[in-house]
Amino acid sequence: MSPKARARSARKSTAAPQLRRGPPGPRSAQLVTLKERYVSNGVRLTFPVAVANGTGAYLTDVDGNRFIDFSGGIGVHNVGHRPKEIVTAVRKQLDQLTHICFMVAMYDPYVQLAKRMAEICPEGLTKSMFVNSGSEAIENAVKVARAATKRKYLVSFRSAFHGRTLLTISLTGKMKPYKEGFGPFVPEILHTDYAYCYRCPLQLTYPSCGLACVDEIARAMDQPPHAGDIAALVAEPVQGEGGFIVPPPGYFEKLLEVVHSRGALLVDDEVQAGMGRTGKLWAIEHWGVSPDLLVSGKALGGGLPIGGVTGKQAIMDAPGPASLGGTFGGNPLSCAAALRSIELIRKALPKAKPLGAALERRLAEWAGQFERIGDVRGLGPMRAMEFVRDRASKTPAPEIARAVQLECFKRGLIVLTAGYHNNCIRLLPPLTVSKETLTAGLGVLEESLRAVQASPPQPT
Repeated sequence: MSPKARARSARKSTAAPQLRRGPPGPRSAQLVTLKERYVSNGVRLTFPVAVANGTGAYLTDVDGNRFIDFSGGIGVHNVGHRPKEIVTAVRKQLDQLTHICFMVAMYDPYVQLAKRMAEICPEGLTKSMFVNSGSEAIENAVKVARAATKRKYLVSFRSAFHGRTLLTISLTGKMKPYKEGFGPFVPEILHTDYAYCYRCPLQLTYPSCGLACVDEIARAMDQPPHAGDIAALVAEPVQGEGGFIVPPPGYFEKLLEVVHSRGALLVDDEVQAGMGRTGKLWAIEHWGVSPDLLVSGKALGGGLPIGGVTGKQAIMDAPGPASLGGTFGGNPLSCAAALRSIELIRKALPKAKPLGAALERRLAEWAGQFERIGDVRGLGPMRAMEFVRDRASKTPAPEIARAVQLECFKRGLIVLTAGYHNNCIRLLPPLTVSKETLTAGLGVLEESLRAVQASPPQPT
């Protein structure tokens, strides 16, 4: 092959492929019909499509249509779908051991993953345990915190999301759809307001506010009946389902002081914001503080289910023997995948800064062009737009966010909504996304914004 032919081949291989346009195909439609017949209506389908293959930043449905995926499996595929290194590691482990239960007999991948977490987590966090999901990891972090402090109350945030188990929806503030009809909830939980600067509940402005929102948390913690009986405050450094809310500088430094001065622990929920998603391995690193317990999940497994709790030795050793664990927790396949996922994400981190800058620049441009965009925010490649009916009132416009999402889908781009009011579009492209694919995906998003601006849906 001549040098010119090789150059043409290289350009062709990196160019974004043709994306789907139009309604879903017949095989997807058949599977949607089967889903409606056999799957609980409580399991919502965001898009009427059935996916057959995922590779890198692309999905292919059962009818052969291609999509760019900026959802990342809800923050799981930080280095894209099916990286060959993870596939190889899982296949190798599959030929050796798939399950025994770590509490019955240990195996190398679990121990090696715990060792690796001690090496990469914030200072002082040296012991881990592994479970099947982020929700289960939050549950166990609460158990560990209560065992270590001998206290029962928990503090969480109204715009937080921590999972879908009974305890984690109790920690989650948003009622619909997560909590509606599922009460009564775990009672020993105090909900407070997060540093949501765009919608400050105190009607203040940073930095002149002096982080008064943290002072409000301190006052709430000092009220009976929970004063002196708070085990932990559970916080996402960047709130995920809440709409990618980023607290300002100094927030976690002051919050940690408030928590520790009252004898409580800080549980850092890194399930969505961690593993390189914000441009650092752990989102809490942006504030330069070390939590007492760090919860991981999603991207840790590189596509396989796993969650982890990593913490200070004295805290992690507080629960008694056999009090932590689970049949499939830290499954050999998931641990093998996690070990490779960590290395791939660390290798991709240098790409996160320019990717985050490119996203920040485009979102800022759109905010100047589309009057329904009230706010753009995020850290690194974790970015979101919040839609409003008008900028003066900031009235949430969930119908706009959904319309933009569906327009993107029609044009071959998968994006997710988010936000306490369901009025945000969040972007979770892989850190490894090519320039061509990023450009193509953002082009589709801009087309969709223009289409919705030209014919906006009516509020429901």
